[in-house]
Amino acid sequence: MVRHPLIDDVVGPAIVVESASPVVWLTDALASLLRRSADAGRMVVLRTGRESAITPALRHALGAYGAAWAVADFDGTLRDGRTGAAASGIEDFVHRGPELVGTPSPEHPVAADSVRQISIDLTLRHHAERAVDMGSAIEALCHTVGTCPTRWGTAEPLTVPWDRWVVTQYAKHEAPGVSTSYAVGEGFSATMTAHLVGGVVVETMSAVLTVPEENTDPELANRLFDAVQQVADQVVPVFGVVMQRRGDADHLIRSVSHGEPSPLAVVVGPEASEFLDRDGVWPPPRTTTATFGTRSGARDRSGASDSDVVDGGMIVRFEDGWEALESFLDRIDEDRFLQLVGGAPLDPAHDEGTLDGHVRDARVAGGHGAA
Repeated sequence: MVRHPLIDDVVGPAIVVESASPVVWLTDALASLLRRSADAGRMVVLRTGRESAITPALRHALGAYGAAWAVADFDGTLRDGRTGAAASGIEDFVHRGPELVGTPSPEHPVAADSVRQISIDLTLRHHAERAVDMGSAIEALCHTVGTCPTRWGTAEPLTVPWDRWVVTQYAKHEAPGVSTSYAVGEGFSATMTAHLVGGVVVETMSAVLTVPEENTDPELANRLFDAVQQVADQVVPVFGVVMQRRGDADHLIRSVSHGEPSPLAVVVGPEASEFLDRDGVWPPPRTTTATFGTRSGARDRSGASDSDVVDGGMIVRFEDGWEALESFLDRIDEDRFLQLVGGAPLDPAHDEGTLDGHVRDARVAGGHGAA
């Protein structure tokens, strides 16, 4: 039995935490309850009113620990705060999963205001022969839009000034276990994890950046992808997903719909590129590719020049969102590919259907893209 001062109710295997706060933070106390409940095989259900918001850090923690967010409307009915799907009670989250799939409740409103955002979920391997430098990838991406992290921490509120060296020391202190930290700035929020795999540091980042509205900065996309290639010179990307979405300017997650996100690109590291089928027409229809980390003069198995080599990584850009992504997914050995890239850093992208075109119809407008 999990005992904790934050527990307000127990419904079967579900542990209910009530909050009337306008913003629910990932405090040390809530983080400890999530961790202890997951270890005990219990699900935490955070129940709030319809006006409450949760932070990006709490959104990540709920997903990492298999916890749910239930929103109580004025008439007492419940819905999933992330997807908007109606729930008959707390038991629904236990039986149907912590994120309910289904038609959004009529009480799940469409956001009145929003800003354009880019989300980047990326897994990286640090070179064994180089000094580990956590956060450098985030800074490279942030400089492209002129906003960078100002504060970071492992629980909220985030009050420690951003310092890449300190973030790196924290990750080293937690090794070989998984370290998780969060960073925020003006128009920026991110989650970072690090752990050791076979003596190599694997870093993950899930960042959301507020960017100018479409057509106001036509070179933005090129700068972002240039930054990704710059990152690839320092570390080895494994896989990443870049999405365009709408969200709230303060980066809080409210129980509203911002519409469906749109895939912009995937970053395919050298290892993952080996699982691509390049026979026939390459690149796939409605996509363009740029390479990184290739050997000069190398050629792939189809005789292509070094612009399409197998031993290098690539950025695959999509001309028309989901259709182009599905064309790309058709070229993947899915089982081997997901074994390589599956896991915590890409869970948000997987929730949106990014890693599996076959579940596209199951996505709902109020899902993670509404965050």
